[in-house]
Amino acid sequence: MLVPTFTDLVPWIIAHGYFIFFFTALIEGPLVTTAAGVVAAFGYYNIVIIILIAIAGDLTADVIYYFIGYHSRILVIERYGHRFGITKERIEKIEKMVHKNFKKTMFIVKVSPIIPIPGLIAIGASRVSLRKFIEMSLLVTVPKSSLFALLGFYSGKAYAHLGSSITNGSYIIGGLILVIILVYFIYQKITSRITREVDI
Repeated sequence: MLVPTFTDLVPWIIAHGYFIFFFTALIEGPLVTTAAGVVAAFGYYNIVIIILIAIAGDLTADVIYYFIGYHSRILVIERYGHRFGITKERIEKIEKMVHKNFKKTMFIVKVSPIIPIPGLIAIGASRVSLRKFIEMSLLVTVPKSSLFALLGFYSGKAYAHLGSSITNGSYIIGGLILVIILVYFIYQKITSRITREVDI
């Protein structure tokens, strides 16, 4: 399922440009950023701009969730949060973690594939200062976005180099897609394990 999704993303990003990439980066950062890195390797876009847009998209989404939590705890979270996995118990647990060790909590919430949205909303609800929130968000977002963009970029470069010297390029692209998917799943597995150990 993930292979055709990823292979469809590359021509889709080529067709729609930087502006649409920004909005897709708000929703699904790592996979879309990796595909955009491949597109940059083929010369359609600039890899530095791709990294900057990926960072901006990720940070924008974080700030949106932060403000939802900061300004509407009672109205939105406590009334409708249970529908999105934002229980009162989870909010209280994250708030305790924020007050105990904000940096560690922010890191866990940001890398987790399971709790980023409820976690970021809960951090906003705990009234952490916006400046402190943005600084920590960037500390996690910059290396993460750069990693996935460069993974796509160098996979695309490897394909372009090997494809010109080896006749059967379909095996090469299949192998590179598998490498990308493997790295993506390893990332998801590691971050899931961190989340389970913390038990948020």
